[in-house]
Amino acid sequence: MALDDRSLQARLARTDWRRDPLFITDEQVFGLFRQARAKGDKARTALFAEAFNRRLLERSRRFVLKARIYPGFIDDIRRAAYELASCIWEHLLSSDKHAAHAEKAFGQFFERRAIEFQRTFLAKKRKLQSSLDSDDDDEDEVVSTTDDVDELKEFNTPDLLAARRQEFERVNSRLLEILTQKEYATYTLIYAADWQVQEVATALKVTVKSVNTYKRSALAKIDKEFKQ
Repeated sequence: MALDDRSLQARLARTDWRRDPLFITDEQVFGLFRQARAKGDKARTALFAEAFNRRLLERSRRFVLKARIYPGFIDDIRRAAYELASCIWEHLLSSDKHAAHAEKAFGQFFERRAIEFQRTFLAKKRKLQSSLDSDDDDEDEVVSTTDDVDELKEFNTPDLLAARRQEFERVNSRLLEILTQKEYATYTLIYAADWQVQEVATALKVTVKSVNTYKRSALAKIDKEFKQ
């Protein structure tokens, strides 16, 4: 796009997708991100990554609420949304086929991958849960969940959530710049989605040794970038 950064940021911030002729669709934003990344334009890559990630997080937030991943299985809506967003990024960055699909119909792509995430996630969580023995136990669980939600509301004010989201977007955009696709996917799956190394190897279709190499490389780059 032949716009300066400030004008482009203003365009990317427009939200009325139904009536605004200047609105840039999610598909277009992701396509522009890929183009900038392929050209090695770090400034534009970061700009498009931040804009796309902001939209992705909002989609993820709505999905984890609709699918009751929050508060049913993850008691922090921010973490639940970040885990799903990280999973979506992994698909987008590790597969040209997925990336091409997202450029054509991101809503459809997101829904399919989010449902896949939900099924995998719920299956893993069920293995860790103990079955309840009585209706009384069920009632205790409901009360406990309600208390947790009330407590979360107290510590998750709009200002705090906005600040956390802004910081996440800044850090995530930088990670997309300094890490390779495999390193980013490995890092987010292990440390954000809590996957095991073998699970990551299967998802990326590489060996466990390769995953450990990606992990060490990612951690070294992150340590150099953020702990100076």
